[in-house]
Parts: sequence; structure tokens; C-alpha cells
Amino acid sequence: MFLIIGASSDVGNEIVKDLIKYDDVLLTYRNKNNIKKIKANKYKIFYEKLDLTDYQNIDKFLKKNSKLLKNIKFINLATAKSDKIIINLNTIDIQNVFKVNVLSNIYLCKKLLPLMIQQKFGRFIFFTSKRASRGDVGISLYSSSKEAISGFSKCLAKEYFDYNITSNCIKLGYFKTKLFEKIPKKIKSKLISQIPNEKLGNLRNINNVIHTIVDSEYINGSTIDVDGGI
Repeated sequence: MFLIIGASSDVGNEIVKDLIKYDDVLLTYRNKNNIKKIKANKYKIFYEKLDLTDYQNIDKFLKKNSKLLKNIKFINLATAKSDKIIINLNTIDIQNVFKVNVLSNIYLCKKLLPLMIQQKFGRFIFFTSKRASRGDVGISLYSSSKEAISGFSKCLAKEYFDYNITSNCIKLGYFKTKLFEKIPKKIKSKLISQIPNEKLGNLRNINNVIHTIVDSEYINGSTIDVDGGI
């Protein structure tokens, strides 16, 4: 079972379209309007609304879908961000970004680990980005929260490798998505110029890395760059 958190983005839709060919998929979303129905043939796809800022909601979600959670491949794509510079941040901004990007991840992992230990199998895949690791104006919360989850993933990998449970991060470069299109033109041109061939990535390239991580128990505690060589 692929458990995909925050699957309503362009990246999420592309990943689901590929993974449904190989196993059942349980995907979560925040906004139903952003969900694209994907055709499933051999395997089943399940859709669930999930509020990552509410731990009780997470508990209900896991309880409701407990029978589906076998051979779990956990992929978290959910991302919250604030475009404010540091001096303009407020406590609501800080709490929301860290609840979605960090605390909900930790809580979900804590809840899923007993099942994975029992089944002697588990894969955790988190997403971060090149822009987050480099830092930039107006992304202090996004950047710091993504770096936090990268550190968490490394600890998770070391604590549970004996149970055939691995944890890795995929660090994305710049891809042709709706989110990237929202970046101001001047900044967008600057980012694209950093790519050796000055071409945005194809979302299908991400799927190849996911399959490699899922199939290997020896890729663990890593951060894999998918960025065209930035």
C-alpha cells in the first residue's frame, strides 16, 4: 500500500498515476477541488480528506483505514509555506508551517512504526527541495522546516533499519508545475539559469527515484537530489 500524504499537487498527481500500476494507493488531500480522479485498473485507489494540523483527525484517519495499511510505503508531499520575510512573520504562520511540514510527519511516523515493525517492512519518503536547502528571501519557514524533516529522516533511518524499515528524502530541483509558475518572472529566470541545460525537470523522473528507494533496503538515511545537476 502506498500511503501518499498531500497528493493534490501536480507532483502528487503524477506520482499517483504511476504508483497505482504497482499497488493500492491511499491518498490524502486538503482541498477536494484540487483532486484529479485517476483511473485504476488492477489496484485500488482510496481518497481521504486529512487535516494535518489536527492530531485527532490524524488518529481518526489511521483508525478508519487500518485494514488497508499493509506493506506501507509512506510518501509525504504535503507542504505549507509563508512568503513573508522574517520580521513580518507571526505565530500563526510559524505554527501552521511547522505543523504541516514537520510535526505531522513525526506524529504520522510514530503512529505507523508499530505496524511496520510488526510487518517487518516499511518505507518512508519525504520531500524537500534545493531551494529550501540553499535558502532564499521570504522562505525562512519553508526552508527551516524542510531541513528539520531531513534531519528527522536520518534519525528514523538509524533507529529502525533492523526491521527492514528505511527512511529517505528526495530533494527536488525545479520542475514545470503550477507552483513554479507562480514564482515572479525575474526569480524564475534566475532559478532556471542555475540548471546546466536550463530546462525544467519532467515530473516522471521523480517516479524512477521512488521505485529505487522502495525496492532497496540498502538505500537508507539518504537525501537523493533530483535536480538536473544544479
